[in-house]
Amino acid sequence: MSDILFSYEVIISFFISITVFMILLVAFINTLYILKNYKQDRTTQLQYKLEKLSYLITTIVYISLIIKIIVLPYFTVTLEKLSTMISGAMCGAGVISANIYGEPLILLKLSLVILMMLWLTLNRYDLQSKGFIYFQLKMIFFLVIFFLLSIEIVLEYLFFTNLSTQNPVSCCSTLYNSTQYNNQLPFNISILELVISFYTLYILIMFSSYVKQRYLVAFLSPVYAYVSYLSIVYFFSSYIYELPSHRCPYCLLQSDYYFIGYAIYFSMIIATYYALCSFFFVDRDKKVFYKSMFWYSIATFFISFNFVYYILINRTFL
Repeated sequence: MSDILFSYEVIISFFISITVFMILLVAFINTLYILKNYKQDRTTQLQYKLEKLSYLITTIVYISLIIKIIVLPYFTVTLEKLSTMISGAMCGAGVISANIYGEPLILLKLSLVILMMLWLTLNRYDLQSKGFIYFQLKMIFFLVIFFLLSIEIVLEYLFFTNLSTQNPVSCCSTLYNSTQYNNQLPFNISILELVISFYTLYILIMFSSYVKQRYLVAFLSPVYAYVSYLSIVYFFSSYIYELPSHRCPYCLLQSDYYFIGYAIYFSMIIATYYALCSFFFVDRDKKVFYKSMFWYSIATFFISFNFVYYILINRTFL
């Protein structure tokens, strides 16, 4: 068994994940039972019991998903703690890349946070509606989320059990080597073209939100997230570190850089969430487009701040 599993941070992370998963497993089984027997237009004794049971299950799912969202930052803290135990790792980048399960796991966790936020929103609108018009939809949506949570807990187990303090890993300076990355930009675009694409996408999203084109906003949202990540790694991170050779999306989470990574990634998650809300819930929230515009502006500000500050102070590029 991996010695990593006995570390304090991993034990807590596993305990939280397994506890929440087991609670949601009970909710999952009962949700299947409810969906099979629930008939909204009936007034039988069974229907009455199902309505009471559904309220209990909804409350359990509601609390559990909130916990899952809140503890996501603890996973990044765990990665930082493990980087001090694993030879060669200087930050979470070395830990995540130590095996094939790390990157799919972190991507799944981020996707699940957005999906869980959408479920919480759908649940709120369902409780506010007359006749609980979104009841079956939110129950089916929960089944999808639970399926992904099942994959997540398996990946998390495989990730931690395949880590070892005995095997050295690559540090972020090797993983995100500037010379190596200059030859790996998608579609053979230049860094200048990448940065232009980043700001162009921001302008397009702002305009699309302003004219309330929800299909375009929903399409541009994941594209912006992808281009933003590339822009951070290839360009903006160097201005945060003030080192042209240092390009890492994980060191941004460290105290040496005032935890700016949390502000960047948090605002990007919220912006993506509101972009999807503008697609699904625009009839329920007329201001959702303006909320999307606000959070995309916040995300772009945090990503750009150190770059603009460096140029103004030093009047030169790295």
